[in-house]
Amino acid sequence: MTHVVGRIHKEAVCGFLEAAPLDARSADSLAVLLRAALIGDTAALTVLLDRGVSTDARDAAGRTPLMEAAFAGHIEAVALLLARGADPNATDSAGWTALMEAASKGRTEIVKTLLDYGADPTYRNAGGWSARRATPRSQVEILHCLKQAGG
Repeated sequence: MTHVVGRIHKEAVCGFLEAAPLDARSADSLAVLLRAALIGDTAALTVLLDRGVSTDARDAAGRTPLMEAAFAGHIEAVALLLARGADPNATDSAGWTALMEAASKGRTEIVKTLLDYGADPTYRNAGGWSARRATPRSQVEILHCLKQAGG
């Protein structure tokens, strides 16, 4: 099922990119950027960013492309977005960050990359959750990284 969903996302992204012209501020551009981040399509991300879509564009829930890529475990997409200026400390409407997403899913390399780009390991949302609290206890390496970073 995941393969089918990924193919549908990829087809939607490709179809949008083939259409012209692109309004970088449109809801469609944002939706495609978020979808490209979710499936880890770095080529599509590059095209969209080159066309002026913001790395920190947000959907109605405040989710950014970086949060989607971190959640889904796409290190290349995370690295691209960070290199292009994505805010590693942006929060969604629930107060979650990309670091919290990556830590909660056990994405060690993404956690390290986010920390390297200045993600705040001490941040707590209104519910008191931090990246460390979101990390499963079995993820010892992530817990260690967060502790070393001050979280």
